[in-house]
Amino acid sequence: MQPSSDLILILEPDPDCRAMLCKMADRLGCDHMEPDTADALHELLVRRRPTLAILAVDRTDIDCLALMNVLAHHHSRPATLLVGSNSARILASVKRAAESRGLPVLGIAARPLDTIDMERILTRQLAVAPPVAREELEQALAEHELTLVYQPKLALAASRVEMRGVEALVRWQHPRRGLLQPGHFLGAVEDNGLMSHLTDFVMTEAVRQASVWRAHGLQLEITVNLSTKLVQDREFPERLGMLLKENDFPPQFLVLDVTESLNAEGQNLLLDVFTRLRILGVGLSLDNFGTGQSSLTGLYRMPFSEIKVDHSLIADVPREREARVIVKAIVDLAHTLGLTACAEGVETSQMLDFVRSAGFDSAQGRFFCEPVPAADIEGIVNAWPMTGPAGTGSWRVAKSRDFDGATSTHRALNV
Repeated sequence: MQPSSDLILILEPDPDCRAMLCKMADRLGCDHMEPDTADALHELLVRRRPTLAILAVDRTDIDCLALMNVLAHHHSRPATLLVGSNSARILASVKRAAESRGLPVLGIAARPLDTIDMERILTRQLAVAPPVAREELEQALAEHELTLVYQPKLALAASRVEMRGVEALVRWQHPRRGLLQPGHFLGAVEDNGLMSHLTDFVMTEAVRQASVWRAHGLQLEITVNLSTKLVQDREFPERLGMLLKENDFPPQFLVLDVTESLNAEGQNLLLDVFTRLRILGVGLSLDNFGTGQSSLTGLYRMPFSEIKVDHSLIADVPREREARVIVKAIVDLAHTLGLTACAEGVETSQMLDFVRSAGFDSAQGRFFCEPVPAADIEGIVNAWPMTGPAGTGSWRVAKSRDFDGATSTHRALNV
């Protein structure tokens, strides 16, 4: 039987850092192990499922990418914190390499390690103990333990930022572990073949909720992430059309976030499903653009309506000139192709200033508002802006007006 205590993997060769991390793990009541070879790590993962891996990327004794391969090979795929003293550009590249292997990256900690910051990261991550069993997931779907929260999506104009839509994000109110973030259970959902069931739940609940908002006068666009399993199902567009009709919801107010990642043999099927969805009237947003496997060919072959620039690229904007150049080029490319561009992960005023100057059409991120329950959305719209780290009080609330002069339910920030 697997031990109940959280396990931290300390893949750090520096003896001082390793001692500090081990002492911290002991203080938090966690097991910790320090495998010193890829083979030793593999043998450990056969026996245990770690909660967290702390991986030094600048070690010279073992290739850190080889260690990533071992971590990704096992179903546990622990949350991973990268540690290094390399340049920001190299660390960002390592982060992308980890994410491409399916590892949930918590972030990058630069040397020298700050004890307070490390303890804060560990405490937050270890508040929830994996793994998640298939039986728990099936119960969550059957017993309505899953819930949705909604993050505002802001339309950017020359002089104001308007709240025009939301993205639906899933959470799990676990009966014993409390509220779980997606990073704690989506891997298990996928490994157990339940992603299509989860997507069906999210789609149905999101459309139902958006219909309720419309009944209250809030004409909000809603974005839902689409499972790759459903992308390969030719009957999905018809089922979605029935769902929209049953809820009397206009398809043009629904946007599906998708990742164009099928191999060449699956491109015709992908084109079939995407085309049916666009004929239905829903929007298609190419998600995670700039970091995943999406191809430029797919941009003109597939009927996308929007490109979403990945949060990891936006995060690099303040410190990396190359990131700014690439992001601006992506926005220009999107507009040249007749697509809109959305920036994900806007968390600071500096990021907002850049995405507006770069010509983005919309943006999301914690700078504007944390994801909130459905019950809070109406209050946010009616008092926009009201929450989030950007709520300095210097932004004025102002009703926007539609082109016909009628008062809109959207709210604007005059900036």
